[in-house]
Amino acid sequence: MIRQTAVKPLDRQKKIMEGLQRNNDKYKNDPYAKEFGISLSGTMTKLTGRILDPPSIEYRDNGKDKNIVNINKTNPGKWFQDKNTYLNGADVSNWAVLDMAQLNDGQYKEVVQGFVTVGKENGIKFGGVDKVMKVKVSMKDMDEALATIEDHLVRIGHHFQAAGSKLDFVLIIFAFKAGSLYDKIKHLGDMKLNISTQCCLKANLYKGGNLSKQVVANVCMKINSKLGGINHVLSKGCRPNILKRPVMIMGADVSHPAPECRSFKPSIAAVVASVEPKAVNYEVQVRIQDMGLESNEEVIKDMKEVTRNLLLKFFEKNNGRKPEKIVMFRDGCSEGQFLTVLAKELMAMREACMELEEGYQPPITYLVVQKRHHTRFFPSDTNKYRNGNALAGTVVDQGINHPTEGDFYLLSHEGIQGTSRPCHYQVLWDDNNMTADELEVLAYYLCHLYSRCSRSVSYPTPTYYAHLVADRARKHHNELAQFDCGSSSGYSAGSGKMTESERRKIKEVVERGVEKPMYFV
Repeated sequence: MIRQTAVKPLDRQKKIMEGLQRNNDKYKNDPYAKEFGISLSGTMTKLTGRILDPPSIEYRDNGKDKNIVNINKTNPGKWFQDKNTYLNGADVSNWAVLDMAQLNDGQYKEVVQGFVTVGKENGIKFGGVDKVMKVKVSMKDMDEALATIEDHLVRIGHHFQAAGSKLDFVLIIFAFKAGSLYDKIKHLGDMKLNISTQCCLKANLYKGGNLSKQVVANVCMKINSKLGGINHVLSKGCRPNILKRPVMIMGADVSHPAPECRSFKPSIAAVVASVEPKAVNYEVQVRIQDMGLESNEEVIKDMKEVTRNLLLKFFEKNNGRKPEKIVMFRDGCSEGQFLTVLAKELMAMREACMELEEGYQPPITYLVVQKRHHTRFFPSDTNKYRNGNALAGTVVDQGINHPTEGDFYLLSHEGIQGTSRPCHYQVLWDDNNMTADELEVLAYYLCHLYSRCSRSVSYPTPTYYAHLVADRARKHHNELAQFDCGSSSGYSAGSGKMTESERRKIKEVVERGVEKPMYFV
């Protein structure tokens, strides 16, 4: 799909210019436009941007002084881990493989050995082949697979319990993509059985016929995060000043149902907050909010309680230290709702702080992050990738920005396919009096902390995580309400007929959340 629809930057530029030319020809001959003296420029606006220096990334110090990786300034947006190991690797002594792809004995041993070897290189201690429990299940009959998956997972849990050990995680290998089965597994693992699960496709593991070490390494990054490890952090030398004192970085997103499901599917709000100085591990709060049939409700209604809970978690994790500052990156908010969202949510956050302690008023910086806009940058000099996209770290904060409100465009990722879309950051409130430069660097550096890959991503990590949490909560809600989970907006015949008490119960379960931290990665 993406390959078919992606348009290369130069082709995109050509298309835009052709469209502009056609429109201009109409305007030139239009009597009304002539009368009012309206004319359009036939060229794109020329802007002066700048490119922020990338941060350096820190891995575990193995005494060889090579644990700092410097990102190439001429080719930013990615880095190579080389022989470095995760800053904090997890121990996976007891794990199981649920084989739904009918691997033969040779392939099964190869996969397990692959995870043990790659894990060791990256800093995860996997238990060897003899420690792994193997369960074989067929995916040929999907109804049967859906009906029996819970029994298989329970059996795996009991097996380790009987041996007096704790199950660390289950690796599930699919023969093909199966959305409904994936949703069910995640619901069981997250909400019901409290088991960490990692799903992957056999076709991806065996790219090109042999076991792909690269794919295994990518999966290991996710496993390490789910089990409470830390993959990489910003090196001490380049950490933004704001992170040198106790600060809580928050991300928020609201996910809405498809228009045809508004009558019976709620909106789901997710808020995440960092609880340590490295801004890598996040705590999560989810809220289900029924919204009007007419329009989507953007405001997170229970923001006061959400902030209060997150502040308490920060307090608990930092031995009784309170955040001195709060920075919020808010996603999923359109321009027409800026003032409403700001007024209600900012006040709620303030109230939460005051409620916890008399006179506790940490300065709050509140930014909205938007990606749904039509602004594109085409570099006119050599500061671009081979495919013509602008370099990661490109910032434009003058020329097309609001004259009085602080806003900037930041392109923080390497566009591999199609034309890169920069993120638009609007500073709605800033008690911390941060300079434009400090905000831009903080946003750009946070894009490097996404734990799934060794690349800079297009959104700041907290916003990305809030999006993932809202997505996962939607799956949990669908499972509990027994909606047809073929898609996030699909529904079955009887799904709308839920009683009020059932709705309340589901709301309670989803909002109670998941015990395991970083489960959504």
